[in-house]
Amino acid sequence: MTGSLPRRVLQTVVCALAAWTLAAGPAVAAPQGFSIQVSGVSAPVGMAADTDGNCYWVTDGSSRTTRTLVAVDAQGRRSKEVSWQAMPTNVQALAWSDSSLFVGDIGDPTASRKSIQVLSPQALDGSATSWRAWDLVYPDGPHDADAMAVSGRGNIYIVTRGDSPAIYRAPTELSRDSDNTLVRVASAPADVTDAVFLSDGKRIALRTRDQVTLVDAYTWKTLATAPVSPSGGDAISSTLSGDGLQLAGSSTTVTGMSLPGGSTSATPTPSASAADPAHSDDDDTAGIRWGTLITLVASVLLAVAAAVVVYRAK
Repeated sequence: MTGSLPRRVLQTVVCALAAWTLAAGPAVAAPQGFSIQVSGVSAPVGMAADTDGNCYWVTDGSSRTTRTLVAVDAQGRRSKEVSWQAMPTNVQALAWSDSSLFVGDIGDPTASRKSIQVLSPQALDGSATSWRAWDLVYPDGPHDADAMAVSGRGNIYIVTRGDSPAIYRAPTELSRDSDNTLVRVASAPADVTDAVFLSDGKRIALRTRDQVTLVDAYTWKTLATAPVSPSGGDAISSTLSGDGLQLAGSSTTVTGMSLPGGSTSATPTPSASAADPAHSDDDDTAGIRWGTLITLVASVLLAVAAAVVVYRAK
């Protein structure tokens, strides 16, 4: 009888830990990467997952990939291309939203452009005889930018570099006849090279040369961070399935990456002028995990206590 209590307690703890393991779910392997197999395309500065066409649009910023937009399949082979007569100045980013491709002509390393531009071709195969274009201006003077993200609702966000890097949002209603003034909504990590909205529409992944940061697009709180290889590369995209990320390297290699799962860096500071309301029905990822862990630990302790009580009653 004296040895039965430890055995029962051990069994209880093992069962509880097994339940925790099942609740946490199995480890998810990183998404498959690929190598871009299109002649003349070098390291991408922009990449976007076309979930309608099951392909990735890529650009290295050169005229050969901005005058003729190129898409590759999940194996890196040429899938689509569209030629147009647009003549952007400095393309640094691509984004996909609501069946549309957005081309970010946002680079300005000398901070001398009066306005930047975002374009969207009307056709995505063959020739685009027309496209939409919006001129954007910063409220505080020119900035260089490498990163653009477009929400599921079509809201455009630009992430600047240099002094006081920040996230700016374009007006919800955009004019094609006059300049559209951006609104500064939050500070940003230094040297963000690309950005993408995740499939839930609530989080943005920001990439630097050595880190990916997940940010809540309503509160601008940092939800999670993860290191990336310091070997170079600029572009980031969601996977076609939306359950992971694709990161372009310093060559034509694209590496799959699981979504970051733990927060270790400082949170961007929301601007006083930010107008996005915080959502009330979605706790951040870290909060959910801690709440689940606390609940399970409490369950283990209650189970052990119950086992002791039963033993003593006998």
